[in-house]
Amino acid sequence: MQNNRKPRILKLIYTIPPVYFTGLAFLFSLLISCAPAQIFPEFSTKKVHHFEMVNIGGLKQAILINGNRTDNPVMVFLHGGPGFPMLPFKPFSESMRHLEDQYTIVYWEQRGTGKSLTRSLDRETMNLEQFVSDTREVVDFVRDYLGVDKVYLWGHSWGSNIGAIYASRYPETLHAYISTGQSVDPFRNERLAYEFVEKKAKADNNRRALSQLADIDSIPENYTLQNALTVRKWVYRYGGIVYENRDERPYIDLREIKTILTTPVYSLGVRLNLLRNPYFSAEELWDDLMEINLFEQAPRIDVPVFFLVGRHDIIVSYALAWEYFEELEAPKGKKIIWFEESAHRPFAEERKKFLEVMKQMIPEYTREGFTIEQNSSAN
Repeated sequence: MQNNRKPRILKLIYTIPPVYFTGLAFLFSLLISCAPAQIFPEFSTKKVHHFEMVNIGGLKQAILINGNRTDNPVMVFLHGGPGFPMLPFKPFSESMRHLEDQYTIVYWEQRGTGKSLTRSLDRETMNLEQFVSDTREVVDFVRDYLGVDKVYLWGHSWGSNIGAIYASRYPETLHAYISTGQSVDPFRNERLAYEFVEKKAKADNNRRALSQLADIDSIPENYTLQNALTVRKWVYRYGGIVYENRDERPYIDLREIKTILTTPVYSLGVRLNLLRNPYFSAEELWDDLMEINLFEQAPRIDVPVFFLVGRHDIIVSYALAWEYFEELEAPKGKKIIWFEESAHRPFAEERKKFLEVMKQMIPEYTREGFTIEQNSSAN
């Protein structure tokens, strides 16, 4: 594939395959039967629990704060997508439930996502700079509300683009920057994903995959949504999104769709928005997304940096994450931790190791400082 020019339009949720929305029409009837409640009853007994639609960058955006101790450090989570619904999933996941013993977690649905997708949203604000600015306002809100000077910042996938840029600009607000699925140069990633599938398909003589790849116009300006979904389908099949048990979970997962359309944390209006605008964020942010290059935009981060990288991550290239880690200036220390049995989601595929790193290693290194920079090979 060539990458000398960028595509004009690619309706693509970059790191999370958006084809799970294919079954939305099939499940439309669920919308009618669901109560429009917008509550988090499972979290009402937590020591720290707060939900608010906060004015961030001129738009009411959803912020949920959960924790099991009032004296724990605070961690702000930047979700992936862009535009992937977060509130029905992340706060209820086992990894997050365990992390809430160690940290007070801030779940923020970014503009254009879930409860933060409204008619009042100005499309002109859907740009990378606005998202970095929004992050600053969210961090400041949290610091004020919880009475802390600094927070930990964890960016996943698309959120790691925002996170790295934010950390490079505003280190005075952070204890440390942490990433999973560290995105570096999304445009290069498109080519690498295509090449990965092509190599795998040739190796096992997968005629169907090769035939579908042959139909893809590799000229960037002609690269379409269907092209991207085709590549991602095979990236998934070859373990570049979920490394283990990928054949047991369908690429188009109706269970996720059902969760989105029945969750009590979303009103009927929010569900209808998701139904009507499943690719809103990706469409609006695509031009900015294709221009991201962290080698240039975040070459230095003046807080401790931790990359938690799945060895088999192709959807957000582990190789590019390693390349960026090698070049990143991090005077306060940097560490890359490899998850050998994971692809894009080490927090789900290697939960025990992930929790050990997040609950023990990161606080220890942040508190006591780095003595050795970990530069284990990317191969």
